[in-house]
Amino acid sequence: MVRSDGDAGPSIEELEGQGPRTTEVALPRRAILRGAGVSLALPWLEAMALGQESDGREAPRRLLYVYVPNGVRVDEWRSDRPEPNGEERANGSCSRPIETLPPLLQPLAPWSSRLQILRGLAQDKARANGDGPGDHARAAAVFLTGVQPLKTEGRVRLGISADQIAARTVGGATRVRSLALGTEAGRSSGQCDSGYACAYSGHVSWESETTPAAKDVAPQRVFDRLFRGGDAGRSAESRRARLDARRSLLDFVRDESRGLRARLGADDRARLDEYETGLRELERQLAFDGAAHVEGVGDDRRPAGVPRTFREHASLLADVLALAFRTDSTRIATLMFGNEGSGRRYTEVGVREGHHSLSHHGGDPEKLASIAAINRLHIDVFVHLLRRLDAIEEPGGSALDHSMVLYGSGIAEGNRHDHHDLPLVLVGGARAGIVGGRTISFERDTPLNDLHLTLLERLGVRDVALGDGRGPLVGI
Repeated sequence: MVRSDGDAGPSIEELEGQGPRTTEVALPRRAILRGAGVSLALPWLEAMALGQESDGREAPRRLLYVYVPNGVRVDEWRSDRPEPNGEERANGSCSRPIETLPPLLQPLAPWSSRLQILRGLAQDKARANGDGPGDHARAAAVFLTGVQPLKTEGRVRLGISADQIAARTVGGATRVRSLALGTEAGRSSGQCDSGYACAYSGHVSWESETTPAAKDVAPQRVFDRLFRGGDAGRSAESRRARLDARRSLLDFVRDESRGLRARLGADDRARLDEYETGLRELERQLAFDGAAHVEGVGDDRRPAGVPRTFREHASLLADVLALAFRTDSTRIATLMFGNEGSGRRYTEVGVREGHHSLSHHGGDPEKLASIAAINRLHIDVFVHLLRRLDAIEEPGGSALDHSMVLYGSGIAEGNRHDHHDLPLVLVGGARAGIVGGRTISFERDTPLNDLHLTLLERLGVRDVALGDGRGPLVGI
């Protein structure tokens, strides 16, 4: 039956008893379909707007951080720094309209009016500050915390990250408080960078000063956690049934869906059709066995690992993440395109040398060309994510308009391990008051945590401490 997540809701039979079948039903924002032990969250429908009139709800605001390792080709990322010349200024910053995007960011042109290129922000605690080498470990650890990591054998000490502060405050409104995703698994033991624990390099999301948020790299497992409740609570009979005949979530809730569809308006029926088509396609991709797409593949044939190429892997994670936002399963997430210091070889774009090694290019033209190819691949997947979010229709705009998406790295120029003037672009968030179409330059070494505090404030999270953050920025 159709229910509101967390509250018993009306069954289809009860709804049908309220009036003629042509009467559109009012649905709660977090309505779900149930059937045969599974639940399926619905996308936003106009019928939910009818239900919102009584409780004052609107489409939720969301926060997403996308992290890229090893810095970028800053000469392809940056345009000339805007100088003070009578433009809008606040907190020592200056801004100007974006006229032409820098080469690396040109694929973001469809969203140029909804993005900000941010200049001058830094993470001071990613610098050595007396601790010697280890810039990669510090870059990831500090990106969302602004806390100098402890450098010692077998121990970690850091601080809670911005996303987890948001999750503690607003995450309770969703079934999953937050998601921490990545294309490379994190390690909880050992040293990965000049005496720093591996946990620092492999995580940007931290629940406490000693505990990173559990990061998931398997799109299938994330999907099951979000939409099938995982396997932990399933009976042996249910698991056997799933193995005997792979079935879509939609198969389990077919009767509920059919009954609901009869009570929806034409526009909502079209939205539901589009949502179900996309869901089936995503399930089909997740069932890909490495040789062929096969309908009805059993769970025992689902790949135990992850897709072979970065593009396939990261794009699937982006698809699942967009679906999580669409169904309001979570509102807070991080996505690491790679662990900091990653030596991944991006053979899909003709790069056979490890990424970290290439980042220490020493000005070599061939290595710089390879770095540019990697950077463009990362941007291409980011574009894929933005398209997914922008295609989700919600009251007052798209899911992208309700989502603040920060893309960037804790290192600027990888060859020098710079931690100032970090490469950062903020996309979306119009419904959270983010004004796009601008390059904004702040005073050198303005703490990146001031930006995090700004985004938290736009979520309604105020008066919190975050590392070396001083307070929200003005003019974002």
